[in-house]
Amino acid sequence: LKKVGIVVTADCDLENKKHAKLVTLVSVVSVKTIMENYLLPEDCEKKRPQIESYVFRCFSIENDQEVETKKALLIDEIKKTKISHDDASIVAAKFITDQLTSLSVKEYKAVMNASGSGVKKTDAINRQISDRGDLLILPDSEALEINGCVAWVRQIWQVPLNSIALRTSETRSRDGEKIARLDSPFRYRLTQLMAQVFSDIGL
Repeated sequence: LKKVGIVVTADCDLENKKHAKLVTLVSVVSVKTIMENYLLPEDCEKKRPQIESYVFRCFSIENDQEVETKKALLIDEIKKTKISHDDASIVAAKFITDQLTSLSVKEYKAVMNASGSGVKKTDAINRQISDRGDLLILPDSEALEINGCVAWVRQIWQVPLNSIALRTSETRSRDGEKIARLDSPFRYRLTQLMAQVFSDIGL
Protein backbone atom coordinates (compact mmCIF):
# COMPACT_ATOMS: atom_id res chain seq x y z
CA LEU A 1 0.00 0.00 0.00
CA LYS A 2 2.96 2.33 0.38
CA LYS A 3 5.09 1.53 -2.66
CA VAL A 4 3.82 4.36 -4.90
CA GLY A 5 2.19 7.60 -3.80
CA ILE A 6 1.12 11.03 -4.97
CA VAL A 7 2.52 13.92 -2.94
CA VAL A 8 -0.46 15.97 -1.75
CA THR A 9 1.46 18.48 0.37
CA ALA A 10 0.82 21.87 -1.23
CA ASP A 11 3.62 23.37 -3.37
CA CYS A 12 3.32 26.67 -1.48
CA ASP A 13 3.81 24.85 1.86
CA LEU A 14 6.93 23.17 0.50
CA GLU A 15 8.18 26.48 -0.92
CA ASN A 16 7.58 28.38 2.35
CA LYS A 17 8.76 25.46 4.52
CA LYS A 18 5.42 25.09 6.32
CA HIS A 19 5.44 21.30 6.07
CA ALA A 20 7.45 20.45 9.23
CA LYS A 21 9.90 18.55 6.97
CA LEU A 22 7.18 15.97 6.24
CA VAL A 23 5.48 15.16 2.94
CA THR A 24 2.00 13.62 2.81
CA LEU A 25 1.24 11.01 0.15
CA VAL A 26 -1.87 9.26 -1.16
CA SER A 27 -1.39 5.59 -2.07
CA VAL A 28 -1.49 4.57 -5.73
CA VAL A 29 -2.45 0.90 -5.97
CA SER A 30 -3.73 -1.71 -8.41
CA VAL A 31 -7.38 -2.76 -8.72
CA LYS A 32 -6.34 -6.16 -7.27
CA THR A 33 -4.98 -4.44 -4.14
CA ILE A 34 -8.21 -2.42 -3.75
CA MET A 35 -10.24 -5.61 -4.06
CA GLU A 36 -8.14 -7.68 -1.64
CA ASN A 37 -7.73 -4.99 1.03
CA TYR A 38 -11.06 -3.21 0.74
CA LEU A 39 -13.92 -4.43 -1.44
CA LEU A 40 -13.80 -8.20 -0.81
CA PRO A 41 -13.43 -7.97 3.01
CA GLU A 42 -16.25 -5.38 2.95
CA ASP A 43 -18.50 -7.77 1.02
CA CYS A 44 -17.70 -10.54 3.53
CA GLU A 45 -18.65 -8.15 6.33
CA LYS A 46 -22.08 -7.69 4.75
CA LYS A 47 -22.49 -11.47 4.66
CA ARG A 48 -21.08 -12.09 8.15
CA PRO A 49 -24.18 -13.93 9.51
CA GLN A 50 -24.01 -16.60 6.73
CA ILE A 51 -20.23 -16.95 7.14
CA GLU A 52 -20.53 -17.24 10.95
CA SER A 53 -23.22 -19.88 10.62
CA TYR A 54 -21.01 -21.89 8.21
CA VAL A 55 -17.90 -21.58 10.41
CA PHE A 56 -19.56 -22.54 13.70
CA ARG A 57 -21.14 -25.54 11.96
CA CYS A 58 -17.75 -26.60 10.52
CA PHE A 59 -16.04 -26.46 13.91
CA SER A 60 -19.01 -27.92 15.85
CA ILE A 61 -19.46 -24.82 18.00
CA GLU A 62 -22.94 -24.42 19.46
CA ASN A 63 -24.66 -21.32 18.11
CA ASP A 64 -26.64 -20.39 21.25
CA GLN A 65 -23.56 -19.16 23.20
CA GLU A 66 -22.27 -15.60 23.67
CA VAL A 67 -20.50 -14.18 20.59
CA GLU A 68 -17.19 -13.66 22.45
CA THR A 69 -17.31 -17.23 23.82
CA LYS A 70 -17.86 -18.61 20.32
CA LYS A 71 -14.95 -16.53 18.98
CA ALA A 72 -12.64 -17.72 21.79
CA LEU A 73 -13.56 -21.35 21.09
CA LEU A 74 -13.01 -20.76 17.38
CA ILE A 75 -9.52 -19.33 17.95
CA ASP A 76 -8.64 -22.46 19.96
CA GLU A 77 -9.99 -24.70 17.19
CA ILE A 78 -7.95 -22.85 14.52
CA LYS A 79 -4.75 -23.47 16.54
CA LYS A 80 -5.53 -27.18 16.97
CA THR A 81 -6.71 -27.95 13.45
CA LYS A 82 -4.54 -29.72 10.86
CA ILE A 83 -6.46 -28.30 7.86
CA SER A 84 -4.44 -26.39 5.23
CA HIS A 85 -4.17 -22.65 6.01
CA ASP A 86 -5.91 -21.73 2.73
CA ASP A 87 -8.89 -24.05 3.31
CA ALA A 88 -12.22 -22.15 3.09
CA SER A 89 -13.22 -23.01 6.69
CA ILE A 90 -9.90 -21.72 8.10
CA VAL A 91 -10.03 -18.51 6.03
CA ALA A 92 -13.65 -17.94 7.10
CA ALA A 93 -12.77 -18.65 10.76
CA LYS A 94 -9.89 -16.16 10.64
CA PHE A 95 -12.22 -13.57 9.11
CA ILE A 96 -14.82 -14.12 11.85
CA THR A 97 -12.16 -13.77 14.58
CA ASP A 98 -10.70 -10.60 12.98
CA GLN A 99 -7.36 -12.19 12.12
CA LEU A 100 -7.43 -11.20 8.43
CA THR A 101 -6.49 -7.78 7.08
CA SER A 102 -6.84 -8.79 3.44
CA LEU A 103 -8.50 -11.52 1.37
CA SER A 104 -7.27 -12.86 -1.96
CA VAL A 105 -9.75 -13.42 -4.80
CA LYS A 106 -9.21 -17.19 -4.49
CA GLU A 107 -9.89 -17.13 -0.71
CA TYR A 108 -12.94 -14.90 -1.17
CA LYS A 109 -14.50 -17.20 -3.76
CA ALA A 110 -13.82 -20.27 -1.61
CA VAL A 111 -15.46 -18.68 1.47
CA MET A 112 -18.47 -17.39 -0.48
CA ASN A 113 -19.08 -20.74 -2.20
CA ALA A 114 -18.62 -22.78 0.99
CA SER A 115 -20.92 -20.55 3.07
CA GLY A 116 -23.59 -20.37 0.38
CA SER A 117 -23.19 -16.60 -0.04
CA GLY A 118 -23.16 -15.04 -3.50
CA VAL A 119 -19.86 -14.07 -5.13
CA LYS A 120 -19.74 -10.41 -6.16
CA LYS A 121 -19.99 -9.96 -9.93
CA THR A 122 -17.23 -8.24 -11.91
CA ASP A 123 -19.64 -5.50 -13.08
CA ALA A 124 -20.56 -4.71 -9.47
CA ILE A 125 -16.87 -4.38 -8.53
CA ASN A 126 -16.19 -2.13 -11.54
CA ARG A 127 -19.15 0.07 -10.56
CA GLN A 128 -17.99 0.24 -6.95
CA ILE A 129 -14.50 1.37 -7.93
CA SER A 130 -15.73 4.06 -10.32
CA ASP A 131 -18.54 5.31 -8.02
CA ARG A 132 -16.73 5.12 -4.70
CA GLY A 133 -16.08 8.45 -3.02
CA ASP A 134 -12.49 7.72 -1.96
CA LEU A 135 -11.02 6.19 -5.14
CA LEU A 136 -9.76 8.00 -8.22
CA ILE A 137 -8.94 6.17 -11.47
CA LEU A 138 -5.68 7.57 -12.85
CA PRO A 139 -4.20 7.40 -16.36
CA ASP A 140 -2.37 4.17 -17.23
CA SER A 141 1.17 4.49 -15.88
CA GLU A 142 2.79 1.20 -16.94
CA ALA A 143 5.25 3.17 -19.07
CA LEU A 144 6.58 4.60 -15.78
CA GLU A 145 6.81 1.05 -14.35
CA ILE A 146 4.00 1.71 -11.89
CA ASN A 147 1.78 -1.27 -11.24
CA GLY A 148 -1.33 0.63 -10.18
CA CYS A 149 -3.85 3.10 -11.52
CA VAL A 150 -6.09 3.89 -8.53
CA ALA A 151 -5.45 6.66 -5.98
CA TRP A 152 -6.85 5.45 -2.65
CA VAL A 153 -7.52 8.65 -0.74
CA ARG A 154 -8.14 7.00 2.65
CA GLN A 155 -4.70 5.39 2.54
CA ILE A 156 -2.45 8.36 3.26
CA TRP A 157 0.93 8.38 4.96
CA GLN A 158 3.85 10.71 5.63
CA VAL A 159 7.57 10.55 4.94
CA PRO A 160 10.42 12.98 5.67
CA LEU A 161 11.03 15.28 2.69
CA ASN A 162 14.72 14.34 2.60
CA SER A 163 13.83 10.67 1.95
CA ILE A 164 12.56 11.50 -1.56
CA ALA A 165 15.10 11.86 -4.37
CA LEU A 166 14.27 14.83 -6.58
CA ARG A 167 17.38 14.33 -8.74
CA THR A 168 18.82 11.16 -10.28
CA SER A 169 22.07 11.69 -8.35
CA GLU A 170 20.16 11.33 -5.04
CA THR A 171 18.49 7.97 -5.77
CA ARG A 172 21.24 5.87 -4.14
CA SER A 173 20.94 7.54 -0.75
CA ARG A 174 17.16 8.04 -0.59
CA ASP A 175 14.27 5.56 -0.34
CA GLY A 176 11.81 7.35 -2.62
CA GLU A 177 12.18 8.75 -6.11
CA LYS A 178 10.10 11.40 -7.85
CA ILE A 179 8.84 9.86 -11.10
CA ALA A 180 6.36 12.28 -12.64
CA ARG A 181 3.97 15.14 -11.97
CA LEU A 182 0.19 14.62 -11.83
CA ASP A 183 -1.48 16.95 -14.34
CA SER A 184 -4.93 18.49 -14.50
CA PRO A 185 -7.76 17.46 -14.39
CA PHE A 186 -6.51 14.59 -12.16
CA ARG A 187 -4.72 16.92 -9.76
CA TYR A 188 -7.88 18.98 -9.16
CA ARG A 189 -10.14 15.93 -8.93
CA LEU A 190 -7.83 14.37 -6.34
CA THR A 191 -7.90 17.48 -4.14
CA GLN A 192 -11.72 17.63 -4.45
CA LEU A 193 -11.95 13.97 -3.45
CA MET A 194 -9.71 14.52 -0.42
CA ALA A 195 -11.84 17.49 0.66
CA GLN A 196 -15.01 15.40 0.38
CA VAL A 197 -13.58 12.44 2.29
CA PHE A 198 -11.92 14.34 5.14
CA SER A 199 -14.42 17.18 5.62
CA ASP A 200 -17.46 14.92 6.12
CA ILE A 201 -19.46 16.13 9.09
CA GLY A 202 -18.80 13.92 12.08
CA LEU A 203 -15.22 12.95 11.16
